[in-house]
Amino acid sequence: MSDQTISASRPAFIVHDCFLETAFEVRFQGLLRQALEARTWHVIAALPGSGKSLGIADLTHQSNSHKNPRRGTHIPMLTIRAPKNGGKDLALGMALCAAFGIVPAMPWYVRRSWLIHALAEAEVQCFIIDDAQDLNLAHLAFLKELSDNLAAPPYERQVSLCLVTAHIGATIPLKEIFSRPDTLWRQFRRRLDTERPFCVVAGHTEEEVRSILAAFEDLYRSQLPDLQLCRWTKSIFIWLTHATLDPDGSKRVTMDHLTRLVTSVLRRSYEQGGRDVDAAILAATAERMILRRDEIVEISGLPSERILEITEVE
Repeated sequence: MSDQTISASRPAFIVHDCFLETAFEVRFQGLLRQALEARTWHVIAALPGSGKSLGIADLTHQSNSHKNPRRGTHIPMLTIRAPKNGGKDLALGMALCAAFGIVPAMPWYVRRSWLIHALAEAEVQCFIIDDAQDLNLAHLAFLKELSDNLAAPPYERQVSLCLVTAHIGATIPLKEIFSRPDTLWRQFRRRLDTERPFCVVAGHTEEEVRSILAAFEDLYRSQLPDLQLCRWTKSIFIWLTHATLDPDGSKRVTMDHLTRLVTSVLRRSYEQGGRDVDAAILAATAERMILRRDEIVEISGLPSERILEITEVE
C-alpha cells in the first residue's frame, strides 16, 4: 500500500493547542507568584517566543477572579498588554478599565479617581503588564501614581508590579529609564525589589527539551503510535541553538521554535503515512527553519477542478 493511499485514509492531522508547564514556565510563573505574595516590583525579561504570554494567561486562569452582583468584582491579579503606538496615560488607563468590563462614560479626570477606587474594591494585589517594552514615560508615571494612591489612606493597599518584557541581547528594556537622575525615576527605581529588580528568565536546556519532547510524545501518540521524539533530543537542541535561531548565543531553546519544529515534522510524517518521524523529515524541516527561513515560496500549482459558484450581489 502506498503512502498516498495511507494518507488519504487518515483524518486530518490535529495540532494540540494546550498549555505545557515547561521548565521555563515554572521559572517564570514562580517569579510572578513570589511577586504577588511579597508585593514586590520587578522588570522580567525573556527572549521573544519563550512563552511569557501563555504563562501569564495560565496564571490568570488560576487566580480566582470573578465578577457577580452578590460578591462583587475580585481581581487579585490584573493582567493587561501595554498599549501600542505610544499614547498618553489615558491609553493605559483605558486598558486597565477594560478589565472591569463595561465602564460608565465619564471624563478622564473623573475616571482616574474611579479607577483607583475600583482597583481597591476589586482587591487587586498585583499588576502584570505584558509587552512592557512598549510602555512610555507617561504610562510608567501613571502606574506609579496608581500604586501610590492605592498605598495611601484610605485604601492602604500595597500592590506588586511585574513589567514583563521581550529582550534581545544583553539590553533589558526600561533599565535605562529607571537609571535616569530625575526624581520620578529615582522613586520608581526605589520601589523595585532589592534582590531581583531586573530578571531574565532563561529558555530551555537540552535536558529540559528532552522532557518537553516526552510530553509531545504523549500528546501525539494517538496519531503516530510509534512516536519516539526523545531519541532526537541532541540533534534538535543543536539545530535550535544555531546562530540563526539563537542570535544572542544563549544556548537555550525557546518554546516557540521547539513547537514549530515538532508540529511541522509530525504533520509531514503523519501526512506521509508514518507512525513515527524519521531523520530525513526532521533534518529537512530543521534546514528550512535555519538555512532557508527567508526563502520566498511561490504558490503556482493548479487548483483541483471544481464548478465555480456564482453569487449575485444585491
